[in-house]
Amino acid sequence: MPMYADRLSRDLWNRGSPGRAPQRSAGANPGRSIDQREKPAEASIAALPKTGCGSVARVARNAGGGENGHAGAADRLRLYLGLPRRPRRLHPFWGSRKRRLIIGLGLAFGLLILAFLLLRLTGLIGRDPVWSRIQERGVWRVGMDPSFPPFEFLDATGRPVGLDVDLAEAIAGTWGVRVEIVGVGFDELMDAVHLHRVDSALSALPVVPHRTRDVSFSDPYVEAGLVLVVPETGGLQGIEDLRGRRVAVEWGSNGDVEARALGRQWDGALELVLRDSVSAALDALLAGEADAALVDAISVALHSRREQLRIVGPPVVSDPYVVVVPADAPQLLQAVNRALEQLRSTGALAEIQGRWLKPGE
Repeated sequence: MPMYADRLSRDLWNRGSPGRAPQRSAGANPGRSIDQREKPAEASIAALPKTGCGSVARVARNAGGGENGHAGAADRLRLYLGLPRRPRRLHPFWGSRKRRLIIGLGLAFGLLILAFLLLRLTGLIGRDPVWSRIQERGVWRVGMDPSFPPFEFLDATGRPVGLDVDLAEAIAGTWGVRVEIVGVGFDELMDAVHLHRVDSALSALPVVPHRTRDVSFSDPYVEAGLVLVVPETGGLQGIEDLRGRRVAVEWGSNGDVEARALGRQWDGALELVLRDSVSAALDALLAGEADAALVDAISVALHSRREQLRIVGPPVVSDPYVVVVPADAPQLLQAVNRALEQLRSTGALAEIQGRWLKPGE
């Protein structure tokens, strides 16, 4: 029986081989046309004779397929029977070679992203080189532009003094290190921090949102924004109380811009009292020529008659001064913020502010 299956399989192979014409049997009907004689009968693999070792269909299915365009035994059998060539069966998961390549590249790319994220996370929570350098050498290098009293300026001996100098020394004191003041032009301070020419900058610097990719900003230590000021005995309590009143401003200042915007918003129900300086605007307020003034908070603190003035409400426009540190120094930023909170809670920060933000300085 196995021999019968092998012979039949070989016969099917030979008769289905390319270039081999079908052999006409001796008992063929000569009256049939060539097309009728050569066209195989409609049949299926399942209809082939079965033997003890299995059907011819099983023999054909068990035959391996060829490579490089040569049909396997199963394909030759289907060709002989006039059936369409069976499509190549793909693995249900990996599929073709191209798909395997795409999946492999995708997995490799995913692993690279995962490795990058792990390294980035490790850098954020790991060792901060700037903070480590400060701890190792015991020195905090702070950039300043000593030309803005009372925050930083040079005394008669050429030594930097001012609010920012005292604050830097107080912060360093909480860390157990000393401060080294490095003179840097105001416009170059943030670049100096970004390029690690200094560890930080503390020089009456505001928050600059478009520089947050290069540097980080600490919590505020002084509010220098636009405030509403009234006489100590004045009754105004907020910005809404200015409607229909007179407000003194320095011509061309932020206070002037804000007051004009309020006047347009209130359909002209605000009278501007323009002066050539902040001090002159505050003097006009104290002289009764205005009901309030819109000026910066630092000018109010430094005015010679500060005790006769009162700031009402929150800042109309906030403009805090902050400490600037490199963007890649998260531990240093945390240390600065912790030190500021400690100085604020103990009253040391208020003492430093009171020492420098007073009339006559």
